[in-house]
Amino acid sequence: MATKKQNKEGKMKYKIGVMGKADRSKGVPENLARVAEIVGKEIANQGCVLVTGACMGVPHIAAKAASNQGGLVLGYSPAKNLREHLEPPISYPRPSENMELIFTAHGKIGRNVLSIFECDGVIFIGGGIGTLNEFSIAAHEGKVIGIVTGVGGIIEEIVGKVEREGSEKGGVIIKDKNPKRLVQRVIEEVKKRKEKPREEVPITFRNERGKQLVGILHLPKVEKPPVVIICHGFQTTKTRRRIVELARALQKVGILAFRFDFEGCGDSEGNPRELSVAKEVSDLHSAYKTLLKEGDVDGNRIALIGESLGGVVISLFAAKFSLPLKTLVLLAPAFNQKELFKIWYSKEGIKRIKEKGVLVKGEKEIGKRYFLENADKDYSFILSKFKFPILIIHGKKDEDVPLCYSQKLAERFRNINLKVLPKANHKFEDFSSGKKAIKYTVDWLKKYL
Repeated sequence: MATKKQNKEGKMKYKIGVMGKADRSKGVPENLARVAEIVGKEIANQGCVLVTGACMGVPHIAAKAASNQGGLVLGYSPAKNLREHLEPPISYPRPSENMELIFTAHGKIGRNVLSIFECDGVIFIGGGIGTLNEFSIAAHEGKVIGIVTGVGGIIEEIVGKVEREGSEKGGVIIKDKNPKRLVQRVIEEVKKRKEKPREEVPITFRNERGKQLVGILHLPKVEKPPVVIICHGFQTTKTRRRIVELARALQKVGILAFRFDFEGCGDSEGNPRELSVAKEVSDLHSAYKTLLKEGDVDGNRIALIGESLGGVVISLFAAKFSLPLKTLVLLAPAFNQKELFKIWYSKEGIKRIKEKGVLVKGEKEIGKRYFLENADKDYSFILSKFKFPILIIHGKKDEDVPLCYSQKLAERFRNINLKVLPKANHKFEDFSSGKKAIKYTVDWLKKYL
């Protein structure tokens, strides 16, 4: 089904919704009808598709005006077929000549959601409680919103109270008493959005076990950028504040950063109790292959960042697969699991893991699989396989993975550069420490990528 109209140059045009007063009995006031007609004509004249709720009143008048100008109209009906659309209790008008009816079969509320989702921008002309529902959906979804002022209606009365929330969602509200000019301003704003390249793009992919994983690409404004994959720690997520800040900082200096959730973490599918280091190495491999396939990147300039257990994962991954890696950045890495388990788990906790299969500590679930996999492991030997430079950043106040573990690594391996942050804990939550950790990481990667 075609849902966008093309102009003479063959370019796809935008979809502009028209929502407003849908009075069945009293009729639409003359001023509203006049405005609706102007808006409908202008949308068609601009080569855009008009989207309505396929109802009477303002939307119907705008749809007829657009249709008479040869414009395409998409009408989202709450009915499941044409008969239900035309007959009581819905009793909506017959479609205009150039209107394509889309039967949602979800009632008026469901119709409102689907029609607003389809729009690039939405123009409101008067209206009551039903229009308010459409307006709230548009504001929540961050749509470009146009409001004809001076015609009354509930939207005009309350718009000031919701402008702030709408802007926080990425929405833009444009008010103008001149309907033709309003249409032009809304389309211009939509055009800016469409032409502006997206900087943070969500991406989904499947791991080797068929689970859907979710990540975010931070796209720099350069061609064939170098690549950094960021791996979070044990049962944390890609949305941890320092990870997001780090990805954005890398993006600003021309490096593509990719942060994702391992299976069972954050937005990705899976059971956190089934977590294992081997599984996360496999997940990273899936992320790496997806990134090279989907992204227009320089595959010969690659680095990995891992925090805590993520540092173990990226090191095992780098040793297992032959990759053109330039460097690793390890944030408070937890290599010596055998010794760290003595800090993390009491005898009672260990007994519970073995007997019950899981230990709940705060928001984390330590499963038996992970425990048995790592109870006697010290993964630091893997660092001997690397000749490239490695940066370790560690906090002096880290109680989860004490600094001494990274100090021993720096003494043991000449290619490791250790940066110690005096005030930092394991998560670098101290403001100044977090900023320094990001700066050290960015400066290091700029040097080696």
